[in-house]
Amino acid sequence: MKTIFLMAAASLMLLPACQHTAIPEKEKTVQIDTMQLIAPPAPSEQVASNEVSVVSRDTTTYIRFGNCYFSLDWIKPDAGRNDFERHPDSLFFLLAPSHSIEGQMLAVTTGETQRIQVSQRYETSVVIGDEPLRDWKHYRSPWESLPAEASNFFICKKYRTDESSRFPSVSLSLFQRYVRQHASPSAYARVARLTHFPQPPARIAISRYYIRLNGLQRHMSDEINKLLVIDVSFKK
Repeated sequence: MKTIFLMAAASLMLLPACQHTAIPEKEKTVQIDTMQLIAPPAPSEQVASNEVSVVSRDTTTYIRFGNCYFSLDWIKPDAGRNDFERHPDSLFFLLAPSHSIEGQMLAVTTGETQRIQVSQRYETSVVIGDEPLRDWKHYRSPWESLPAEASNFFICKKYRTDESSRFPSVSLSLFQRYVRQHASPSAYARVARLTHFPQPPARIAISRYYIRLNGLQRHMSDEINKLLVIDVSFKK
């Protein structure tokens, strides 16, 4: 979806081999095909309310709010949690297995909206095998602003191993007691003999990403404030 054009490549092919010379780096231009990245879906494909609509094409999901479009790969709307009519400012998504938003290009078309500001944070959970304990303790990182790579194009932040393994201090006995009371018998059987925490098959991992978008209409006082909550899948 990211198209790179290298200028003057065609003319070089016509020169004799003896005249081939290296092109100075400053003569090479790179363009981003924004139409490919964030082409708005056709009106007939829109779903949900007039406030928010979500459309998926291949691996890309487009979210419309007001006169803006936001696009990101490998996410699907969580139908069980979204209520676009009553809560259009909080949107929930599921990340495809074995994929991440980290390092992805996030693109926003703004229409009559001023430059969008984007922030990102993450949340860690205990994961037993491929099952995260989403209702127990978590570590939530501080919000970090994403600098624009170009006008309203952003790269989602990547996290180091020491960042993605952060978690509140918890004793082994407290962890085992929670699993025994709230998780499945099979999950408890897997952690009952652990000697410390965390220890395989219990590990700490990023289980959720948050993306916050803020902007202001150019000719109106209406603010745009959207929170995207993206749950990670640990299924193989």
